[in-house]
Amino acid sequence: MSTKINVRSPFYLNLSAPTVPTPEFTCSTAFPRGLDDTGFSVDNQGIITVPSPTYGQFESLSSSDSGFSNNKYATVSTDTTRTITARTRIPVGFSNTSSIHKDCILTTIQPGTSSSVVEPTVCAGGPTTSGSISAVALDTGGNSTTIDLSSKFSGETTYAVNNPNPSLISTSISGSNLIISSNTIGGTATIYAIGRDGSYPTTCEAVQSISVTISLPAGSPAFDCNTSPLTGGGIAADGTLTNPSTIADITASTPSTSANTTGSARDVTITFTLTVPAGYSNAGASITCPKTFSQQAQSVTPTFTCDLAELTGQSISTNGAVYVGSALRGTITDFTPVSFPTVTSNTSRSVDFTVQIPSEYTNAGGTITCTKPTIVQPATVDPCGLNEFYITSVGRSSVGGFCDAAYGTPRLIKSTASTLAGQLGAQICEGGTPYDGRDLFWGILTGFVVSAVGLGADKYYAVRINSSGIVTKLRLHTCDTGGSGSGSVLL
Repeated sequence: MSTKINVRSPFYLNLSAPTVPTPEFTCSTAFPRGLDDTGFSVDNQGIITVPSPTYGQFESLSSSDSGFSNNKYATVSTDTTRTITARTRIPVGFSNTSSIHKDCILTTIQPGTSSSVVEPTVCAGGPTTSGSISAVALDTGGNSTTIDLSSKFSGETTYAVNNPNPSLISTSISGSNLIISSNTIGGTATIYAIGRDGSYPTTCEAVQSISVTISLPAGSPAFDCNTSPLTGGGIAADGTLTNPSTIADITASTPSTSANTTGSARDVTITFTLTVPAGYSNAGASITCPKTFSQQAQSVTPTFTCDLAELTGQSISTNGAVYVGSALRGTITDFTPVSFPTVTSNTSRSVDFTVQIPSEYTNAGGTITCTKPTIVQPATVDPCGLNEFYITSVGRSSVGGFCDAAYGTPRLIKSTASTLAGQLGAQICEGGTPYDGRDLFWGILTGFVVSAVGLGADKYYAVRINSSGIVTKLRLHTCDTGGSGSGSVLL
C-alpha cells in the first residue's frame, strides 16, 4: 500500500506504508527461561524427560553421548553430563518459519547408580520387570492398543510411560493400562513403560522397552516427491545447508553447497536422496527429489553482540576473586577488575569481560567488552540473615526435575531475604556458614512440610543457589501429573 501526501502543488511526496519487522525464532525464543530451565532431565535409569518449549512444539532429540540408544541412556555409576540436540518446530509469525525446525543444544546431569551429588540418596531395590512387552504395530489415523502393565512388573504400585516421540505416538496411563495411539505419520520408535513402588525415588524404578511401528493402512500408494513435499530448509550465505522437512529420511544431497560471493541473491537447486519410510509399497527404497533455494549474498552477515555472547557462570568468591565463567558464543580472553577487596556485607559488583569474536560475524577477529553489572560478592563476616526457611534435601539441575515425585523441606536454612518471593540475590546459610548449592535448584518453603514440593503439590518456589550460597535464580513452578510440569514464572 502507498500513501500520497500533497506537499505543495505541483509537487507530491510518495511514501510506502511501514511494515512491522518479523522476529527470528531462536533458542531463547523457545526457552525464554534459559537453556538450564527447559524441563530436560535424565533420571538414574537413563529415562529422558523431553524438554518443554514455551513457544513452538518439541518434535525429536538426538545425542552423540556414549550409552545413548533409542532415546534412552544407559545407566552410569557416577554423575555424568548428558547433552542433546532438541528439535523444536517453529510456529508461524517468525522470519525463519520456513526453516521448519530450530535445533538447540541442552545439557543436564544423569545421576549415578552408585554415588551421586545430584541425588544425595542413591535408590536401592524396588520393583522388577516380569517378562517382556511385545512389539506394537498400528496403522496411522488414531488407531490404538491397550497393554495391561500389571503382569509386566513385580512389586510395583504405580505406572508411568516415557514417550520421547510425541509427534509420532500418543500415550497415556489409566490405572495399570498403557494406551498407545498413532498420529498421522508413519515410522518406528521405542517408548518405555515404568513401574514404581510407594517408596520411589528412594527405591529404583523398573523399565520395560516397547518397540512401536506406525504404518499407513494396507494398499497405500507408493511414496514419491509429492507424498511429503520438501518444505523449509535453506542455504545460508556462507554455503551452510539446512535440510528441508519431510517424513522420509534424507540421506544425501547434491551438489555440495558453497558461499555466495556474487554480491546478490541467487537460486540454487539441490537434489536430495530420500529413504522411503515404513507404510508405503516402496518402503526402504531410495528416491531423489529436487528443491530450489534462494541463497543470499555472503555480505549479509550478523554483527556479534554481548546478547549473542550469552555470558554464564560468572561469580565472585568470598575473598574477592572473580570467576570467569564462560560464553555460549565467542571466547572470554580477559576481564577487569580481576579481584575486589573483602566486604562485611553482600555487595553487587560490576565486571567487564573481554570476548573474542568468532569468525562467522562481520566484526570477526576483534573483541567486544561485555559488562556483568550485578555479580554479588559474598560477605566474609557474618553474611547470614536471620530469616528462617526450609529447603529440600535434594537439588535438581532444572526446576522441573522435582516433578517426578513429592518432596519434603526438612533442611533449615537462614536467608537475608524475608519472603519467598524476595529470595533472588539473597545469601543462604546453613549452620552459620554460606550454603554450597552447587548451582542446583532447591525447593524452598517457610516451614518443614513432608510433601511441599513437586508432584501433587500446588505451586512451589525453587531457588538456584551457587557455591557461595547466593540465590542466582528464583522460580515459581507448577507440576502437571508428571513430567517436567506446566512451566515456571520468573519472580
